[in-house]
Amino acid sequence: MADSSHVQPGQAARPARAITEVRFFPLAALYGALSVPAFVLGWTGLLPTLPGLRTPAGHAHELLFGYALAVVAGFLINRASAPRLALMMALWLGARLAFLFFPGSLAAIAFNVGFAGLVAATAAPRFMKAAKKWRNRLTGPLVLAICAAAAGFQLLTFHAGGFGSYVLLGEAVVLFAMLMLFFGGRLIAPAAAGAIERSGGSMEARVQPRIEGAILLAMIGAAVTGILPMLAPLQGLLLMLAGTLALVRLARWRLWQCWRRIDLIGLGIGYVWLGAGLILLGAGRGFAIGLPPGVATHAITVGALGTLTTGIMLRTRLLRLRIPLEQFGRSFAAMTALVSLAALSRLVGGASDGGLLLAAAAWSSALLLLFALLLRFRQPRQPG
Repeated sequence: MADSSHVQPGQAARPARAITEVRFFPLAALYGALSVPAFVLGWTGLLPTLPGLRTPAGHAHELLFGYALAVVAGFLINRASAPRLALMMALWLGARLAFLFFPGSLAAIAFNVGFAGLVAATAAPRFMKAAKKWRNRLTGPLVLAICAAAAGFQLLTFHAGGFGSYVLLGEAVVLFAMLMLFFGGRLIAPAAAGAIERSGGSMEARVQPRIEGAILLAMIGAAVTGILPMLAPLQGLLLMLAGTLALVRLARWRLWQCWRRIDLIGLGIGYVWLGAGLILLGAGRGFAIGLPPGVATHAITVGALGTLTTGIMLRTRLLRLRIPLEQFGRSFAAMTALVSLAALSRLVGGASDGGLLLAAAAWSSALLLLFALLLRFRQPRQPG
């Protein structure tokens, strides 16, 4: 960070820039740990239900646009000016409170649309300007599409959107899956290659541009066809194709050779959840076979999203502070196991109260563990 004392005469001092993830990662972890059990306890009748969490759509909204979008903001924006970061945090906090207590209100719309718009305006231009290949340029429009879905849901809810709101949530699941496919691959491949090379081996299949391009094209097609119900079979095929290619891509990274790197194994398990979830979702949406779409979605929104976001948030913090990842193998393993238990409970237990409560308890435990670790390493260590 530049110090204003080093500014040359005649030059304006650059505004101080803050690390976004230091603020947003702990907020996202704590909110994810509290909002999911709040929905489940209300849904099962054990506690009064907050107005915004009385429906599965409200629960999905907060998981995707409350928790996941906060993680996206912390991960993709990296640094922001102090005033912009303060405004972003205020909008996010206002959006959560307004949606939870006054869903469909003008305040909920204003805060949620404002937060999504500010994230889009801050994150998207960086990727759209810097990237040269079309696969990398896709990040900017993808962030814009996710933020547009967040804003669109609010506007539809205000006008009693009904079916349209569920369509937008389905689109958001596909868009977040596409984002995880892209960045999950860009994180796992080089880290796995480095670990294998340090052990004396080599890995040639890193980015795998042809497979990655085919995955992204299939996901773009799935997002487009998801708007029209009569194209459900085509969307199902595209989702299943993307999921299958993702698993093929993962196998070529040979993560079994990185068994000492528990953080990488955890990310690999998250990628398995993602590929398998896309196959399950495609089969359910397109051909009404296997698990119902509403249940199959949890392989992505719980298994993949939970495993990848928790792993990435902790890895990002430790790497920034130059703390060896191997020291926290047990923490990575615990978070991965808990999130996987939550996903399995949701898939196998269906909508039973026992399955829901077990899933919520496991999910919340993983995020509370992450929250404690993020607070523990909130500030960089001072040199001795």
